[in-house]
Amino acid sequence: MLKEKWWLPFLTVGVILVAIFALFYIAGPNRYNKGSTQKDGSSAVEHELTGQQLPEFEMVDQAGYQKKSTEFYNKPMLVVEWASWCPDCQKQLPEIQKVYEKYKGNIHFVMLDMLDSKRETKERADQYISEKDYTFPYYYDTDERAADILHVQSIPTIYLVDKNQKVKKVMTDFHDEAALEKQLEEI
Repeated sequence: MLKEKWWLPFLTVGVILVAIFALFYIAGPNRYNKGSTQKDGSSAVEHELTGQQLPEFEMVDQAGYQKKSTEFYNKPMLVVEWASWCPDCQKQLPEIQKVYEKYKGNIHFVMLDMLDSKRETKERADQYISEKDYTFPYYYDTDERAADILHVQSIPTIYLVDKNQKVKKVMTDFHDEAALEKQLEEI
């Protein structure tokens, strides 16, 4: 009887290998890819929206009113998907605030707080923005709907959109205020 089941350890190892392969396949090779670092210190990512029209999406403002991305189509846009619990977002938001103070008249800043009702809620976002004294406009991405439309893979994700609503670049990181300013000058 023992000789008849010699193949059982091989089957077990095979099943484990298939399971590991399936996990990597489902997660995808680019799922957590932060992109390649550019000369200016930004991390541009290969993104399916680069070079495409920015898809329309909806968000909610602090007063609870529904807003559409089309309301921002008269100027270039900096669209940022973020959350207050995200360490990389916490690092980059102060730099975005500085850039906002310089460019707020020329560029729409569409800061999308990714609400998931667990780690990120409206109350947590409002408290975080208040504690940090940020003045940039921010909106709630309720149930991550805009994130789905924008194909967000990680946060923060930063979209540089020209005045014709064409996505010029998608980044997950930038070195500092000067690097972000350089990117904005190019749109």
